[in-house]
Amino acid sequence: MKKNCMNILFLIGFMYSSLFAQTEIASFKNFLKENSTDIKDVIPVVNTKNNDLAILIADAKNVYAYKFNDEFKLTGQLSSETKKRKYKILLGSSIYGNEYKIFLTNKSNTQFASVSFSFNDKKNTVKEFLLPSGQTFIQTVSLKNKFYIISGNKMDGSIYLNYLNEDGNLQYIPLDIAELKLLNKKNKKVRVIDLLLPFNYSPIKKFEENTPNSIESVSETAKMYLKDDNLIISFDNNENTTQLFTVNLTNYKVSTVTFNKPLSNVKSGRKKTNSFIFDDKIAVVAATKNILSMYILDYSTGNFIKEYAVNQDEEILFKNTPIIQKGGFYNGYRELEKTKKFLRKITAGKIGVSVIKNKNTYLLTLGGYVEQRTAAPMMMGGFGGIGGAIASVGSVNVNLFFNPTMFAYNSFTNTKSTQIECLFDTNFEHIKDAEVPKNIFDKIKSTPKKSDIGYTIFKYKDFYIRSDYTPSDKTYHLRKFTR
Repeated sequence: MKKNCMNILFLIGFMYSSLFAQTEIASFKNFLKENSTDIKDVIPVVNTKNNDLAILIADAKNVYAYKFNDEFKLTGQLSSETKKRKYKILLGSSIYGNEYKIFLTNKSNTQFASVSFSFNDKKNTVKEFLLPSGQTFIQTVSLKNKFYIISGNKMDGSIYLNYLNEDGNLQYIPLDIAELKLLNKKNKKVRVIDLLLPFNYSPIKKFEENTPNSIESVSETAKMYLKDDNLIISFDNNENTTQLFTVNLTNYKVSTVTFNKPLSNVKSGRKKTNSFIFDDKIAVVAATKNILSMYILDYSTGNFIKEYAVNQDEEILFKNTPIIQKGGFYNGYRELEKTKKFLRKITAGKIGVSVIKNKNTYLLTLGGYVEQRTAAPMMMGGFGGIGGAIASVGSVNVNLFFNPTMFAYNSFTNTKSTQIECLFDTNFEHIKDAEVPKNIFDKIKSTPKKSDIGYTIFKYKDFYIRSDYTPSDKTYHLRKFTR
Protein backbone atom coordinates (compact mmCIF):
# COMPACT_ATOMS: atom_id res chain seq x y z
CA MET A 1 0.00 0.00 0.00
CA LYS A 2 2.82 2.35 0.95
CA LYS A 3 4.58 1.61 -2.34
CA ASN A 4 1.38 2.34 -4.29
CA CYS A 5 0.99 5.67 -2.48
CA MET A 6 4.56 6.58 -3.34
CA ASN A 7 3.95 5.71 -6.98
CA ILE A 8 0.82 7.87 -7.03
CA LEU A 9 2.68 10.80 -5.48
CA PHE A 10 5.48 10.40 -8.03
CA LEU A 11 2.94 10.31 -10.87
CA ILE A 12 1.21 13.45 -9.57
CA GLY A 13 4.56 15.21 -9.29
CA PHE A 14 5.50 14.14 -12.81
CA MET A 15 2.16 15.33 -14.21
CA TYR A 16 2.56 18.64 -12.36
CA SER A 17 6.06 19.13 -13.77
CA SER A 18 4.95 18.12 -17.25
CA LEU A 19 2.07 20.57 -17.14
CA PHE A 20 4.44 23.43 -16.51
CA ALA A 21 7.04 22.07 -18.95
CA GLN A 22 4.45 22.45 -21.71
CA THR A 23 4.53 26.22 -21.14
CA GLU A 24 8.12 26.54 -22.37
CA ILE A 25 7.67 28.57 -25.54
CA ALA A 26 11.28 28.73 -26.70
CA SER A 27 14.84 27.76 -25.92
CA PHE A 28 17.96 28.59 -27.86
CA LYS A 29 21.71 28.10 -27.74
CA ASN A 30 23.92 31.07 -27.03
CA PHE A 31 26.06 29.97 -29.96
CA LEU A 32 27.80 33.34 -30.30
CA LYS A 33 29.50 32.83 -26.94
CA GLU A 34 32.91 31.18 -27.32
CA ASN A 35 34.57 32.00 -23.99
CA SER A 36 33.96 30.41 -20.57
CA THR A 37 33.20 33.57 -18.58
CA ASP A 38 30.03 33.70 -16.50
CA ILE A 39 26.81 35.27 -17.74
CA LYS A 40 26.30 38.52 -15.86
CA ASP A 41 22.95 39.79 -17.09
CA VAL A 42 20.13 39.25 -19.57
CA ILE A 43 18.00 42.06 -20.97
CA PRO A 44 14.74 41.46 -22.88
CA VAL A 45 13.60 44.18 -25.30
CA VAL A 46 10.05 43.83 -26.66
CA ASN A 47 8.98 45.53 -29.89
CA THR A 48 5.48 46.70 -28.94
CA LYS A 49 4.49 47.33 -32.57
CA ASN A 50 5.12 43.88 -34.08
CA ASN A 51 5.92 41.77 -30.95
CA ASP A 52 9.45 40.95 -32.06
CA LEU A 53 11.74 40.21 -29.13
CA ALA A 54 15.44 40.88 -28.67
CA ILE A 55 17.38 39.06 -25.94
CA LEU A 56 20.71 40.61 -24.94
CA ILE A 57 23.00 38.27 -23.00
CA ALA A 58 26.13 39.72 -21.42
CA ASP A 59 29.23 38.26 -19.84
CA ALA A 60 32.31 40.11 -18.57
CA LYS A 61 33.65 40.63 -22.10
CA ASN A 62 30.85 40.57 -24.66
CA VAL A 63 27.19 41.15 -25.38
CA TYR A 64 25.31 38.56 -27.46
CA ALA A 65 22.13 39.87 -29.08
CA TYR A 66 19.46 37.57 -30.54
CA LYS A 67 16.27 38.73 -32.25
CA PHE A 68 13.08 36.67 -32.59
CA ASN A 69 9.77 37.20 -34.36
CA ASP A 70 6.40 36.84 -32.64
CA GLU A 71 6.56 33.07 -33.18
CA PHE A 72 9.92 32.98 -31.36
CA LYS A 73 11.85 32.06 -34.48
CA LEU A 74 15.39 33.42 -34.61
CA THR A 75 15.66 36.20 -37.22
CA GLY A 76 18.96 37.85 -36.34
CA GLN A 77 22.02 37.76 -34.11
CA LEU A 78 24.88 40.09 -33.27
CA SER A 79 27.92 40.01 -30.98
CA SER A 80 29.54 43.08 -29.43
CA GLU A 81 32.72 43.84 -27.49
CA THR A 82 31.88 47.45 -26.65
CA LYS A 83 33.11 48.68 -23.26
CA LYS A 84 32.05 51.89 -21.52
CA ARG A 85 32.67 51.13 -17.88
CA LYS A 86 31.27 54.29 -16.34
CA TYR A 87 27.70 53.50 -17.45
CA LYS A 88 26.37 51.07 -14.89
CA ILE A 89 22.59 51.50 -14.80
CA LEU A 90 20.15 50.35 -17.47
CA LEU A 91 17.37 52.87 -18.16
CA GLY A 92 15.34 51.58 -21.09
CA SER A 93 15.20 50.89 -24.81
CA SER A 94 13.95 52.19 -28.13
CA ILE A 95 13.49 50.60 -31.54
CA TYR A 96 13.75 52.16 -35.00
CA GLY A 97 13.18 49.58 -37.72
CA ASN A 98 15.68 46.79 -37.17
CA GLU A 99 17.90 48.83 -34.87
CA TYR A 100 17.53 48.24 -31.16
CA LYS A 101 18.92 50.76 -28.68
CA ILE A 102 19.40 50.43 -24.95
CA PHE A 103 20.06 53.44 -22.74
CA LEU A 104 22.45 53.63 -19.80
CA THR A 105 23.50 56.13 -17.19
CA ASN A 106 26.20 56.49 -14.56
CA LYS A 107 25.59 56.12 -10.83
CA SER A 108 24.73 59.79 -10.38
CA ASN A 109 22.36 59.94 -13.40
CA THR A 110 24.35 62.81 -14.92
CA GLN A 111 25.92 61.17 -17.98
CA PHE A 112 24.19 58.94 -20.49
CA ALA A 113 24.87 56.59 -23.37
CA SER A 114 22.87 54.79 -26.03
CA VAL A 115 24.09 51.45 -27.34
CA SER A 116 22.71 50.46 -30.75
CA PHE A 117 22.40 46.94 -32.11
CA SER A 118 21.71 46.94 -35.85
CA PHE A 119 20.63 43.46 -36.91
CA ASN A 120 20.64 44.42 -40.60
CA ASP A 121 24.27 45.47 -40.99
CA LYS A 122 25.59 43.57 -37.93
CA LYS A 123 26.95 46.75 -36.35
CA ASN A 124 27.11 47.96 -32.79
CA THR A 125 27.63 51.63 -31.91
CA VAL A 126 27.79 53.68 -28.71
CA LYS A 127 26.80 57.32 -28.39
CA GLU A 128 27.32 59.36 -25.23
CA PHE A 129 25.18 62.38 -24.42
CA LEU A 130 24.20 64.84 -21.69
CA LEU A 131 20.85 66.32 -20.76
CA PRO A 132 20.22 70.01 -21.56
CA SER A 133 22.02 72.44 -19.25
CA GLY A 134 20.47 72.69 -15.79
CA GLN A 135 18.24 69.63 -16.23
CA THR A 136 18.14 66.90 -13.56
CA PHE A 137 17.15 63.31 -14.28
CA ILE A 138 13.70 62.36 -12.91
CA GLN A 139 12.57 59.07 -14.53
CA THR A 140 12.08 57.37 -17.89
CA VAL A 141 9.07 56.32 -19.93
CA SER A 142 8.64 54.29 -23.12
CA LEU A 143 5.68 54.26 -25.49
CA LYS A 144 5.38 52.55 -28.88
CA ASN A 145 9.12 51.78 -29.01
CA LYS A 146 10.07 55.40 -28.25
CA PHE A 147 12.14 56.10 -25.14
CA TYR A 148 12.06 59.34 -23.16
CA ILE A 149 14.14 60.63 -20.27
CA ILE A 150 12.07 62.90 -18.04
CA SER A 151 14.12 65.75 -16.59
CA GLY A 152 13.49 68.96 -14.68
CA ASN A 153 15.11 72.16 -13.46
CA LYS A 154 14.48 73.22 -9.85
CA MET A 155 15.61 76.78 -10.58
CA ASP A 156 13.21 77.70 -13.38
CA GLY A 157 10.62 74.93 -12.82
CA SER A 158 10.90 73.50 -16.35
CA ILE A 159 10.26 69.86 -17.24
CA TYR A 160 11.57 68.25 -20.44
CA LEU A 161 10.97 65.03 -22.31
CA ASN A 162 14.32 64.07 -23.87
CA TYR A 163 14.77 61.50 -26.63
CA LEU A 164 17.17 60.46 -29.39
CA ASN A 165 15.79 60.70 -32.92
CA GLU A 166 16.44 58.15 -35.68
CA ASP A 167 19.79 59.81 -36.43
CA GLY A 168 20.85 59.44 -32.82
CA ASN A 169 20.68 63.16 -32.02
CA LEU A 170 19.28 64.39 -28.71
CA GLN A 171 15.94 66.20 -28.96
CA TYR A 172 13.92 67.65 -26.11
CA ILE A 173 10.33 68.76 -25.65
CA PRO A 174 9.63 71.41 -22.98
CA LEU A 175 6.28 70.83 -21.27
CA ASP A 176 3.96 73.79 -20.80
CA ILE A 177 3.55 73.72 -17.02
CA ALA A 178 3.97 77.40 -16.11
CA GLU A 179 0.38 77.75 -14.90
CA LEU A 180 0.13 74.39 -13.13
CA LYS A 181 0.18 74.28 -9.33
CA LEU A 182 -0.21 71.38 -6.91
CA LEU A 183 -0.59 71.14 -3.14
CA ASN A 184 2.25 70.01 -0.93
CA LYS A 185 1.93 68.24 2.42
CA LYS A 186 1.15 71.52 4.18
CA ASN A 187 -1.63 72.49 1.71
CA LYS A 188 0.60 75.12 0.13
CA LYS A 189 0.49 75.56 -3.66
CA VAL A 190 3.80 74.61 -5.26
CA ARG A 191 5.22 73.97 -8.72
CA VAL A 192 4.99 70.50 -10.27
CA ILE A 193 8.79 70.26 -10.22
CA ASP A 194 8.76 70.67 -6.42
CA LEU A 195 6.86 67.39 -6.09
CA LEU A 196 8.82 65.62 -8.83
CA LEU A 197 12.18 66.62 -7.35
CA PRO A 198 11.69 66.98 -3.58
CA PHE A 199 14.60 67.46 -1.19
CA ASN A 200 14.81 63.73 -0.41
CA TYR A 201 14.29 62.72 -4.05
CA SER A 202 14.33 59.10 -5.13
CA PRO A 203 13.09 57.88 -8.54
CA ILE A 204 9.34 57.42 -8.80
CA LYS A 205 8.30 53.79 -9.10
CA LYS A 206 6.47 52.56 -12.21
CA PHE A 207 3.33 50.42 -12.08
CA GLU A 208 1.98 48.18 -14.84
CA GLU A 209 -1.70 47.42 -15.23
CA ASN A 210 -2.79 44.10 -13.68
CA THR A 211 0.68 43.22 -12.43
CA PRO A 212 0.77 42.19 -8.74
CA ASN A 213 2.48 44.69 -6.45
CA SER A 214 3.58 44.40 -2.86
CA ILE A 215 2.20 46.67 -0.17
CA GLU A 216 5.70 48.14 0.15
CA SER A 217 5.66 49.32 -3.47
CA VAL A 218 2.14 50.73 -3.54
CA SER A 219 2.66 52.55 -0.24
CA GLU A 220 4.86 55.10 -2.04
CA THR A 221 3.36 58.59 -2.11
CA ALA A 222 4.31 59.12 -5.77
CA LYS A 223 3.57 56.56 -8.50
CA MET A 224 3.94 56.47 -12.28
CA TYR A 225 1.47 54.82 -14.66
CA LEU A 226 1.21 54.50 -18.45
CA LYS A 227 -2.45 54.52 -19.47
CA ASP A 228 -3.31 54.54 -23.18
CA ASP A 229 -1.03 57.29 -24.56
CA ASN A 230 -0.78 59.12 -21.25
CA LEU A 231 1.97 59.28 -18.68
CA ILE A 232 0.32 59.71 -15.27
CA ILE A 233 2.09 60.56 -12.04
CA SER A 234 0.01 60.43 -8.86
CA PHE A 235 0.93 62.36 -5.71
CA ASP A 236 -0.38 61.35 -2.28
CA ASN A 237 1.81 63.64 -0.20
CA ASN A 238 -1.31 65.58 0.84
CA GLU A 239 -3.57 63.67 3.24
CA ASN A 240 -6.78 65.24 1.90
CA THR A 241 -6.32 64.91 -1.88
CA THR A 242 -4.80 62.64 -4.50
CA GLN A 243 -3.34 64.78 -7.30
CA LEU A 244 -2.59 63.53 -10.81
CA PHE A 245 -0.15 65.10 -13.26
CA THR A 246 -0.77 63.81 -16.79
CA VAL A 247 1.29 64.16 -19.97
CA ASN A 248 -0.16 63.04 -23.29
CA LEU A 249 2.78 61.43 -25.11
CA THR A 250 1.19 62.03 -28.52
CA ASN A 251 0.60 65.80 -28.40
CA TYR A 252 2.60 66.54 -25.21
CA LYS A 253 -0.23 68.46 -23.57
CA VAL A 254 -0.30 68.43 -19.77
CA SER A 255 -3.11 68.51 -17.22
CA THR A 256 -3.82 67.98 -13.54
CA VAL A 257 -6.81 66.54 -11.69
CA THR A 258 -7.64 66.13 -8.00
CA PHE A 259 -9.59 63.45 -6.10
CA ASN A 260 -10.81 64.03 -2.56
CA LYS A 261 -9.81 61.44 0.04
CA PRO A 262 -11.97 59.90 2.75
CA LEU A 263 -11.75 61.10 6.37
CA SER A 264 -10.78 64.61 5.31
CA ASN A 265 -12.56 65.95 8.40
CA VAL A 266 -10.60 63.68 10.75
CA LYS A 267 -7.49 65.12 12.34
CA SER A 268 -4.97 62.57 13.54
CA GLY A 269 -1.20 62.46 13.75
CA ARG A 270 -1.31 58.83 12.64
CA LYS A 271 -3.66 59.25 9.70
CA LYS A 272 -2.27 57.57 6.58
CA THR A 273 -3.64 57.89 3.05
CA ASN A 274 -2.89 56.61 -0.43
CA SER A 275 -4.39 55.71 -3.81
CA PHE A 276 -4.07 53.34 -6.76
CA ILE A 277 -5.19 53.69 -10.39
CA PHE A 278 -6.60 50.61 -12.10
CA ASP A 279 -8.78 49.91 -15.12
CA ASP A 280 -11.02 53.02 -15.45
CA LYS A 281 -11.12 53.59 -11.69
CA ILE A 282 -9.09 54.89 -8.78
CA ALA A 283 -9.11 53.53 -5.22
CA VAL A 284 -8.49 56.15 -2.53
CA VAL A 285 -7.93 55.04 1.06
CA ALA A 286 -7.49 56.76 4.43
CA ALA A 287 -7.02 55.23 7.88
CA THR A 288 -6.36 56.14 11.48
CA LYS A 289 -5.90 53.75 14.38
CA ASN A 290 -9.68 54.01 14.93
CA ILE A 291 -11.25 53.89 11.46
CA LEU A 292 -10.59 53.01 7.82
CA SER A 293 -12.46 54.27 4.76
CA MET A 294 -11.91 53.54 1.07
CA TYR A 295 -13.55 55.19 -1.94
CA ILE A 296 -13.79 53.65 -5.39
CA LEU A 297 -14.14 56.49 -7.90
CA ASP A 298 -14.51 56.75 -11.67
CA TYR A 299 -11.08 57.76 -12.94
CA SER A 300 -12.35 59.91 -15.84
CA THR A 301 -15.19 61.76 -14.11
CA GLY A 302 -14.40 61.48 -10.41
CA ASN A 303 -17.90 60.12 -9.82
CA PHE A 304 -18.42 58.09 -6.66
CA ILE A 305 -18.87 54.33 -7.18
CA LYS A 306 -18.53 52.67 -3.78
CA GLU A 307 -17.29 53.14 -0.22
CA TYR A 308 -16.07 50.49 2.20
CA ALA A 309 -15.43 51.48 5.80
CA VAL A 310 -14.79 49.84 9.16
CA ASN A 311 -14.01 51.05 12.67
CA GLN A 312 -11.78 49.42 15.25
CA ASP A 313 -14.61 47.57 17.02
CA GLU A 314 -16.18 46.07 13.89
CA GLU A 315 -15.38 43.00 11.84
CA ILE A 316 -14.06 43.65 8.33
CA LEU A 317 -16.93 42.19 6.32
CA PHE A 318 -15.48 42.95 2.88
CA LYS A 319 -12.31 40.85 3.22
CA ASN A 320 -11.83 37.37 1.74
CA THR A 321 -8.72 36.43 3.70
CA PRO A 322 -7.71 36.64 7.32
CA ILE A 323 -5.71 39.66 8.44
CA ILE A 324 -2.24 38.51 7.45
CA GLN A 325 1.09 39.72 8.78
CA LYS A 326 4.11 38.48 6.91
CA GLY A 327 7.70 39.25 6.04
CA GLY A 328 9.08 38.60 2.56
CA PHE A 329 7.29 36.15 0.27
CA TYR A 330 6.11 33.68 2.90
CA ASN A 331 8.43 34.17 5.88
CA GLY A 332 7.08 34.99 9.32
CA TYR A 333 3.44 34.44 8.38
CA ARG A 334 0.82 34.92 11.08
CA GLU A 335 -2.84 35.87 11.29
CA LEU A 336 -4.35 38.65 13.39
CA GLU A 337 -7.79 38.42 14.94
CA LYS A 338 -8.89 41.98 15.66
CA THR A 339 -9.63 44.91 13.35
CA LYS A 340 -8.12 47.12 16.05
CA LYS A 341 -4.74 45.42 15.58
CA PHE A 342 -5.02 45.72 11.80
CA LEU A 343 -5.62 49.47 11.98
CA ARG A 344 -2.81 49.93 14.46
CA LYS A 345 -0.40 47.99 12.25
CA ILE A 346 -1.23 49.70 8.95
CA THR A 347 -0.99 53.19 10.44
CA ALA A 348 2.32 52.50 12.20
CA GLY A 349 4.22 52.74 8.92
CA LYS A 350 3.05 53.35 5.35
CA ILE A 351 -0.34 52.41 3.91
CA GLY A 352 -1.02 51.12 0.41
CA VAL A 353 -3.69 49.63 -1.82
CA SER A 354 -3.46 47.75 -5.13
CA VAL A 355 -6.03 46.27 -7.49
CA ILE A 356 -5.81 43.60 -10.19
CA LYS A 357 -8.61 42.77 -12.62
CA ASN A 358 -9.00 39.13 -13.61
CA LYS A 359 -11.87 38.43 -15.99
CA ASN A 360 -14.99 39.59 -14.12
CA THR A 361 -13.49 40.15 -10.69
CA TYR A 362 -11.23 42.65 -8.96
CA LEU A 363 -8.69 41.50 -6.40
CA LEU A 364 -7.92 44.34 -4.00
CA THR A 365 -5.05 44.20 -1.52
CA LEU A 366 -5.07 46.70 1.33
CA GLY A 367 -2.52 47.06 4.09
CA GLY A 368 0.56 48.70 5.50
CA TYR A 369 4.21 47.94 5.98
CA VAL A 370 7.10 48.78 8.24
CA GLU A 371 10.54 48.83 6.64
CA GLN A 372 12.85 46.10 7.88
CA ARG A 373 16.50 46.53 8.66
CA THR A 374 18.42 44.15 6.45
CA ALA A 375 21.93 43.59 5.28
CA ALA A 376 23.10 45.27 2.11
CA PRO A 377 21.31 43.87 -0.96
CA MET A 378 23.03 41.25 -3.06
CA MET A 379 24.77 42.85 -6.03
CA MET A 380 23.93 41.66 -9.49
CA GLY A 381 26.63 40.85 -11.98
CA GLY A 382 27.79 43.56 -14.33
CA PHE A 383 26.70 43.97 -17.92
CA GLY A 384 30.31 43.50 -18.95
CA GLY A 385 30.16 43.76 -22.72
CA ILE A 386 28.74 47.25 -22.58
CA GLY A 387 29.59 48.81 -19.31
CA GLY A 388 31.52 46.44 -17.14
CA ALA A 389 28.59 46.51 -14.72
CA ILE A 390 25.31 47.83 -16.04
CA ALA A 391 23.54 46.11 -13.20
CA SER A 392 26.25 46.34 -10.58
CA VAL A 393 24.26 48.76 -8.45
CA GLY A 394 21.69 46.04 -7.82
CA SER A 395 18.41 44.85 -9.25
CA VAL A 396 16.41 47.65 -7.63
CA ASN A 397 17.95 50.32 -9.85
CA VAL A 398 17.93 48.21 -12.99
CA ASN A 399 14.31 47.16 -12.71
CA LEU A 400 13.05 50.42 -11.27
CA PHE A 401 13.78 52.12 -14.59
CA PHE A 402 13.74 49.36 -17.18
CA ASN A 403 11.59 46.42 -16.14
CA PRO A 404 8.67 47.23 -13.80
CA THR A 405 7.54 43.60 -13.90
CA MET A 406 10.78 42.31 -12.42
CA PHE A 407 10.81 45.15 -9.92
CA ALA A 408 7.30 44.19 -8.79
CA TYR A 409 8.33 40.53 -8.50
CA ASN A 410 11.38 41.40 -6.40
CA SER A 411 9.39 43.76 -4.20
CA PHE A 412 7.73 40.84 -2.42
CA THR A 413 10.93 40.33 -0.37
CA ASN A 414 12.52 42.22 2.55
CA THR A 415 9.32 43.79 3.86
CA LYS A 416 7.02 43.22 6.76
CA SER A 417 3.43 43.88 5.75
CA THR A 418 0.01 43.55 7.34
CA GLN A 419 -2.76 43.14 4.79
CA ILE A 420 -6.12 41.82 3.72
CA GLU A 421 -7.27 40.69 0.28
CA CYS A 422 -10.77 41.35 -1.03
CA LEU A 423 -12.72 40.18 -4.08
CA PHE A 424 -15.28 42.37 -5.87
CA ASP A 425 -17.40 42.06 -8.98
CA THR A 426 -17.31 44.59 -11.84
CA ASN A 427 -19.75 46.84 -9.95
CA PHE A 428 -17.47 46.63 -6.93
CA GLU A 429 -19.93 44.63 -4.89
CA HIS A 430 -18.13 42.35 -2.46
CA ILE A 431 -18.07 38.66 -3.41
CA LYS A 432 -18.58 36.84 -0.11
CA ASP A 433 -17.04 33.45 0.71
CA ALA A 434 -14.96 33.40 -2.47
CA GLU A 435 -11.44 32.02 -2.37
CA VAL A 436 -8.66 34.38 -3.39
CA PRO A 437 -6.74 32.88 -6.34
CA LYS A 438 -2.98 32.72 -6.50
CA ASN A 439 -1.46 35.62 -8.36
CA ILE A 440 0.85 35.22 -11.33
CA PHE A 441 3.99 35.69 -9.22
CA ASP A 442 2.91 32.88 -6.88
CA LYS A 443 2.61 30.61 -9.92
CA ILE A 444 6.00 31.66 -11.26
CA LYS A 445 7.76 31.25 -7.93
CA SER A 446 6.29 27.79 -7.32
CA THR A 447 7.44 26.49 -10.72
CA PRO A 448 10.92 24.90 -10.77
CA LYS A 449 13.51 26.87 -12.70
CA LYS A 450 16.61 25.81 -14.61
CA SER A 451 18.98 28.10 -12.69
CA ASP A 452 19.35 31.57 -11.17
CA ILE A 453 21.61 32.67 -14.01
CA GLY A 454 20.01 35.15 -16.38
CA TYR A 455 16.80 34.92 -14.38
CA THR A 456 14.28 37.59 -15.36
CA ILE A 457 10.53 38.07 -15.76
CA PHE A 458 8.88 40.41 -18.22
CA LYS A 459 5.53 41.14 -19.81
CA TYR A 460 4.90 40.08 -23.41
CA LYS A 461 1.55 40.63 -25.16
CA ASP A 462 -1.05 39.61 -22.56
CA PHE A 463 1.11 37.14 -20.62
CA TYR A 464 4.38 36.90 -18.72
CA ILE A 465 7.65 35.28 -19.70
CA ARG A 466 10.14 33.88 -17.22
CA SER A 467 13.60 33.24 -18.55
CA ASP A 468 16.75 31.61 -17.24
CA TYR A 469 20.06 30.28 -18.56
CA THR A 470 21.83 26.94 -18.18
CA PRO A 471 25.59 27.52 -18.57
CA SER A 472 26.45 23.84 -19.02
CA ASP A 473 24.94 23.76 -22.51
CA LYS A 474 24.73 27.56 -23.09
CA THR A 475 20.95 27.36 -23.48
CA TYR A 476 18.49 30.11 -22.69
CA HIS A 477 14.92 29.14 -21.81
CA LEU A 478 11.71 31.16 -22.16
CA ARG A 479 8.61 29.98 -20.31
CA LYS A 480 5.10 31.39 -20.63
CA PHE A 481 2.81 32.12 -17.67
CA THR A 482 -0.77 33.32 -17.92
CA ARG A 483 -3.00 34.77 -15.22
